[in-house]
Amino acid sequence: MKGTVVGIMAFFLAILTYFLSEHRAWAEPPGNTTQPAPLVSQSPSSPSPVSSRISAQNDTPPLSLNGPDALSVYKHSWNPLTAGPNLVSYADTLPEGVFNARFFFYSRFTQAQYTNSGGITGLPPGFYETQMLALEAMYFGLGSNTELAILPSLIGTDSSIGGASINGWGMNDFTIGIKHRWIIQNPDSARPSFSTFLFTTLPTTAWLGTPVPKGGLPPISVLPATHFGSPSLTGTLLLRKNIRPLRFYGGLYYTYSFPGIESLTAADPKFFAQFGDLIQYRMAVEDVIDDKHGLGLILEMVGLSELPFSVDGLPVNTTPKNFNLISMQPTIEVNLTPKLALSVGVLFPVWGNNEYLAMTPNFSLWYYFGSGTLQR
Repeated sequence: MKGTVVGIMAFFLAILTYFLSEHRAWAEPPGNTTQPAPLVSQSPSSPSPVSSRISAQNDTPPLSLNGPDALSVYKHSWNPLTAGPNLVSYADTLPEGVFNARFFFYSRFTQAQYTNSGGITGLPPGFYETQMLALEAMYFGLGSNTELAILPSLIGTDSSIGGASINGWGMNDFTIGIKHRWIIQNPDSARPSFSTFLFTTLPTTAWLGTPVPKGGLPPISVLPATHFGSPSLTGTLLLRKNIRPLRFYGGLYYTYSFPGIESLTAADPKFFAQFGDLIQYRMAVEDVIDDKHGLGLILEMVGLSELPFSVDGLPVNTTPKNFNLISMQPTIEVNLTPKLALSVGVLFPVWGNNEYLAMTPNFSLWYYFGSGTLQR
C-alpha cells in the first residue's frame, strides 16, 4: 500500500516536472540573436535587408501559464460540450460569472468483504448495507481561473451492524470548495491544465442526527471521501488534457479528518476517535464519438486508501487502521438538450483489503446555464 501511494504521487510529480520544464524551454529566447547582421552595401541600387525584420515580426512569444493569451487560445481549441466523467473533478474552471449545476445520484450495494490479504469472504452474520446519495453540486466562476463549489447532499441508509439497524434519510456532511487553475492547457503542445482544489467538510450528519454509520464512509464514488460526522480538510491536485477525440483527467486527493468523539450507533459507548488520513487517486479517459450530440464513452478508475497515520501525529485508534479499494467504471454520456447532459455508469470493484466489496451504480445530470457555447 505504501508503495502504491508513493508511486501515484511520483506519477503526478513527473507530469508536472515535464510540462513546467517544457514551458521554461519555450520561454527561452531563440539562439544566435546577438550575432551581428552581415554588412550590406548602402548604395541606392542595393535592396534593404528586410528579411531579418520580417523574421523578428513573425516570432511569437510563448503562452503565459494562465493569462488572457493562454485562455484565448484554449477557448478556440477543440472542447465540445459533454457531461464528462462522473468520478473525477475537472482541472479547468468556469468563465467568470457563469453558474452551473450538476445533480449526482450514487447507490452502493454491499455484497462481500475483503480480507487483510485481499481475498474475498462473505459478510459478517447479520450485516447488510445499502446506501443512496443525492448530491447537488453547484459551481460558480469567480474569475478567469478561480471557481467556487458548493456540495450539499442527502444520504439514505438501510443497514444492520451487530444487530442494530440504521434506516432513514437525512443531510449528508456539507462540503464547500475553492479551485484555482494555475496552468491552462496549450492545445499546440503536451502541456495540460493543472489546478488545486481545497475542500472543507462540516459534520452536518452529527449535528442533525442523520442515520448513518458513525465514522463510516459514503460510497467510494463520492468526492471528497470523508468519515461521517468528522470535520475534514481535503487538498487536491488536478490534471486535464484534450487531444481530439480524447480527453484525459487525473486527480489526487488527500483528506485529513479532525479527531473527535465517535460511536458506531447511538447505543454504543462513545470514544475519542483518531482516523488515518485518506488518499484518493482518480483517472479517466473520455472518447467523444459525436461532438454535436455530446455522445461519448468514458473509462474511469477510482482508488481510495486509508493510511495508518495522520498528519497531526496522533496515533490511529480506529479499526481497521488502514484499508485499500480500487474500482473501475465504464460510463456513457449524451446531451439530452443543447444545455442538459447525462452520464450513466456502474463502478465495479477490482481489488481491496480490510473493507467491504460493493457495486456502485450512478448517474449525473449537468445543466449549463447562460447563453452561447460553454467550454470548461
